[in-house]
Amino acid sequence: MSSPHKSSSKRMPNPAQVSAFSPAHPDLKDGAAVPARVASQHYAEALARVVYIWGHPLVNTFRRTSTWELMKGHGPGMAMGLFPGSPKNHMGYVDDYLPAAQRKIVTPNNDTIYGACFADLGEEPVVVQTPRDVPVGHYWTIQIVDAFTNVIHQLGSASKTPAGKFLLVGPNWRGGTPQGFSGVLHSPTDVAVVMARSFAARTPEAKAQARAVLNQMGATPLSEDRPGMRHFDCESSARNKVYPPNLNADILAADPDILRERPVHGETFWDDLKRALDANPQVGPDDAVMAEQARVLLALRERDPAWKALLDQTVLIADAELFQGARYEQVGTDAGNGWQRQANSGRWGSDWLSRAQAAAIYIYVNDFEEAAYLIRGVDDQGALLNGRYHYTMRFEKNQLPPVDRTRGGFWSLTMYDKDYYMLPESPNSRHNLGTVNLDANELHFDQDGSLTLVLSSDEPRDVAGKANWLPAPRDAFALIVRAYVPDATILDGIYKLPQVVRQS
Repeated sequence: MSSPHKSSSKRMPNPAQVSAFSPAHPDLKDGAAVPARVASQHYAEALARVVYIWGHPLVNTFRRTSTWELMKGHGPGMAMGLFPGSPKNHMGYVDDYLPAAQRKIVTPNNDTIYGACFADLGEEPVVVQTPRDVPVGHYWTIQIVDAFTNVIHQLGSASKTPAGKFLLVGPNWRGGTPQGFSGVLHSPTDVAVVMARSFAARTPEAKAQARAVLNQMGATPLSEDRPGMRHFDCESSARNKVYPPNLNADILAADPDILRERPVHGETFWDDLKRALDANPQVGPDDAVMAEQARVLLALRERDPAWKALLDQTVLIADAELFQGARYEQVGTDAGNGWQRQANSGRWGSDWLSRAQAAAIYIYVNDFEEAAYLIRGVDDQGALLNGRYHYTMRFEKNQLPPVDRTRGGFWSLTMYDKDYYMLPESPNSRHNLGTVNLDANELHFDQDGSLTLVLSSDEPRDVAGKANWLPAPRDAFALIVRAYVPDATILDGIYKLPQVVRQS
């Protein structure tokens, strides 16, 4: 077995590329050098805009590694008492759905219990364990993304991944599969993210089952590996709530919006990008060319205050534009009846714009064959959805989202407010509707076999409406349908979700 070493080398830009931005003779009389200078400035502005879109997911991911320091010495637990956190190369867990009141992570699902590991593979490889004792039809997945949020491995019930241990390694790893391991998983970047999800229905029994499966899924440094399978403990992790100085559970309960902070900021983007690239000197083939261009602009910014001012201003604008444009009513392509979808989600290739949009509104989406995400922010008339109105969504008989239940497939419709958080308090304790409600016989079907869901801030008066009600905020809202383990009709765009119709 070969081991990588932590490399301190950083890729340097070509000096000739940096110098090319400056005219050779900038002081020619009568402004003769102005056209060349302006052309260089316009080119730098255009390139900086693209570098921002390309680099946004990288900065987004790298900023989240700050939990390494928060959790250092505390072991796996819940960072800020709200979401999975852990020291470097370990997995932390929650033991229930993410709290609806949290205002840190946008668009979390309300279907699975999470585990999360932020890995530094330049320091050492990480052992990823898959579960052995899984009930038939139970959904689980371990999603692994590189530093740019590209899904590089998707293990789980959908792909029928066998139980065992896998070695996740960085780009400098040289070696075969170690004894006792099921395989080696390669990452093109040193920083990688390992996300575990285990399906949890609403009952105590179902959640206990979800935890039992999750406790067999995990990530640990190779240096801590021992023979055999390891037992993890999501309940213990959930009890280990870790807070930064001057913050505690009472303060957060009184003001959840304290944590409402975007990971990427135009004001600090270039400095954050430099640190992220230094931590990931190698990138995948779809990102290599832009990484080189980014390093050129970083060197140009350090070279001259005038260039720094120009590049800083350009990124401020690009940052504002991304967050204004990355909205549920805009992202993706037409999927029928007012719904949109990013058909290449997770496998972005060189589609840097779609990748940045996803990082802004639902970072770390699964591979599109693992889970289809259909989103919308408008009604059947093209007006923004708003809780002061009443809407219906009618599924005709036998037209519920088709998923493969044998491999754990299920679907859900989740409600988010205009900022893509769940309602802090739901009057009927629902934040989504779907398979779990069907399995519990909670929904009312019409005599013709159709199912009509009701979306409104006011509770319906009739019995059927009450049974099928998904509460909305009294303001703008957005919807997402997740179809886990979708069948070919969803992937091929043949299946269409029903329209969301405004009734009053």
